[in-house]
Amino acid sequence: MSSADSGVCPASQCTSLVNNFSDNSTFASYGASQTADTQFVSELSPDYASITSDGLTLSLVKSDTGYQGSTVYFTDWVQYGTITVQIRSGSTTSGVVSSLQLQDESGASIDMDWVGSSPNSVQANYYVENQLELSQATASSLTNDPTSSFITYKIVWLPDSLTWYANGFAIRTVNREDTWAEGEQKYKYPSNASRLSFSIWNAADSSNSAMTQQWAGSIPSTSTETQFSMTVERVQIDCYSNTTDSADSSQSATASDSSSMSAESASEVDLSNFGLSSQNSSPSSISTSSSGGNDLSRWLAEQNMSSGARQVHALGITASALSSFGVLIALLV
Repeated sequence: MSSADSGVCPASQCTSLVNNFSDNSTFASYGASQTADTQFVSELSPDYASITSDGLTLSLVKSDTGYQGSTVYFTDWVQYGTITVQIRSGSTTSGVVSSLQLQDESGASIDMDWVGSSPNSVQANYYVENQLELSQATASSLTNDPTSSFITYKIVWLPDSLTWYANGFAIRTVNREDTWAEGEQKYKYPSNASRLSFSIWNAADSSNSAMTQQWAGSIPSTSTETQFSMTVERVQIDCYSNTTDSADSSQSATASDSSSMSAESASEVDLSNFGLSSQNSSPSSISTSSSGGNDLSRWLAEQNMSSGARQVHALGITASALSSFGVLIALLV
């Protein structure tokens, strides 16, 4: 049995980093020479990816032969850890898909997708052995328009669990133990070293399956748009540190943010300012409207992870119900 099959992280192949794309030397265009500073590489020609004043911008551009997209890869491999990104989606119309992926060489993938046919939501999905199941993706609505503002997303990938976050709130969790396939006598859980990539692409391209086209739709023939762009403002990669037994991985991994709020400071915060709005009547509705809520969101995310990534927003909690910090603690524990 390999270390991956056992759910234990092997020797790290990951490089932790923070990149806000202010330094052009960390990005290499298609065909350009790479240096020791290169962290991200454009993989397609014609090349519609570049560093702009907003960050790493990838475009889907109309040409005489159709729409040509962009893909940018991280130069190192990641095997467990946390990927935190600030992204503005470019999926403003049906058929346009913006994606973040962790993909290995065996056909396993961990995804976050923004689909133009449902522009105000983000989809969390994963699959193994190229067995893509778009119907199993979990879609969560976002209060802010993800095509006009930067929103923080996070994937926490551990040997025993996988959790997707939007603005600090867990939107989906998959536990490795729940992926056991009895007939195949194995876990169907992503466990191999993977490459991080960002892309924007045309779902209706002839190279895509009918299932993909049905999932994301197609760009209307009447559309006058000739370019769609997604922008990655910041990327933070925290590599997993396998310092304790897998059972304690939620505590030992660098998969949690380094900062947290004390109970004293959290008790003084008006929770209505942090996305726990009475307008969020749907369990899948996530508020991203608070520009000052990052600390509390991180704190809540850490509590979610340490207690098995429980989804606070899925309880349908309103701001009025959280009249005191004691009530919040009682719910989390």
